[in-house]
Amino acid sequence: MELKEFSHKGEAIEKEIKKEFQFMGRTIKKRRVGLIIAAAGVIAVIAVALFIHSQQFDVWDYITISYEGANGYAKPVFTLNKDKLYKELMGKSTDSDKSYNVKMLIASIETSTDEEDIANGDTYKVRLEVDKKYEDAAGVSMGGGNKKIKASGISKGTSVELFDKVDVTFTGVSPQAGIVITNNWEDEYLSGLTFTPDKKDNISLGDSVKITCNTSYEDIARHGFLVHNIETSYNADKLPEYVDDVSLIDKKVIEQVSKEVLETINKETADNTFHMLYKATKDTAYLYHINEETCSDAKITGIYYLQKKGNAGETNNYIYITASATISDSEDSKTVYFAFSYSNAYINADGTFDMNHDNEEKRYVCSTDYDSLYSECIGSKSDNYTIKEVK
Repeated sequence: MELKEFSHKGEAIEKEIKKEFQFMGRTIKKRRVGLIIAAAGVIAVIAVALFIHSQQFDVWDYITISYEGANGYAKPVFTLNKDKLYKELMGKSTDSDKSYNVKMLIASIETSTDEEDIANGDTYKVRLEVDKKYEDAAGVSMGGGNKKIKASGISKGTSVELFDKVDVTFTGVSPQAGIVITNNWEDEYLSGLTFTPDKKDNISLGDSVKITCNTSYEDIARHGFLVHNIETSYNADKLPEYVDDVSLIDKKVIEQVSKEVLETINKETADNTFHMLYKATKDTAYLYHINEETCSDAKITGIYYLQKKGNAGETNNYIYITASATISDSEDSKTVYFAFSYSNAYINADGTFDMNHDNEEKRYVCSTDYDSLYSECIGSKSDNYTIKEVK
């Protein structure tokens, strides 16, 4: 073969090889582009799926924070806007399963903090808890975990004089007086506060009694009120005192009570539903007499003051007024003796004498035997009381 002929064949082979490589190149390039397009599609599908599965919602966008209590004693209150969050999570979906899962997810959201007595400017940590099961079912992530909050907008609190609407009243007679505490606040919280005195009974004229609120200053402040005092003292300077000497008895008061005694005897006798002679004698025969009793010659026969000896009994003193009257009915007539009893005569804060003398019809006993009556009512008390006649 000639060199020229070999040269022509070589050129032909070279052209064929170039064509082949050009064809292969185009094929490889086309295949590579196809693979890239397919891969991109898969990635896009995965990305969309991941987005749908873990769609992010910052739940704090739907929570408002308010504060209860005064500045420095406040606690946060977290309020979740459930309706707004539900609409955002559901979007345009009407799927009932999703609706259920979203509602359960929202119901599982809890916010809490261990911090208390918070003041404006304080930073505190809040825990946000969400049920992961319903997050997955709803296809969202609520961003649970801890969050730091800087407090602001806390009220400085309402300043109050706590005892301005608390009435303290001393009752009874010195040295056995008691105390009554009345809370007159209209505010729902303040009206529920209770108070304790350091002395409840056996209070004497001039005693100082300390009243203390049973709720601490801090607890009251946590409800938004700043009180100036939770305790204060009251003086029992206007108490009446028991009479402790016969010389303190006011004769004018005794004269008035004696008049009431005689009026009561006449009134009781005149009552046609009542038998005075039966009451005096305990003889049932008088119950069968015509009930037309009359009273005559009624008079006061004696006035006696009985003063307690030491700690002999609960009653400090007695005043007994005795009387007699002629009681008659259609068949009989008898002299009846009466003893009216009055306990714990006292001297008012202004120095005036007084004694309880109501319900006279319940204060007396009567008998046709004076000695027996005197012994029963007055003489029997001689061991515990000093007996003096009031002249």
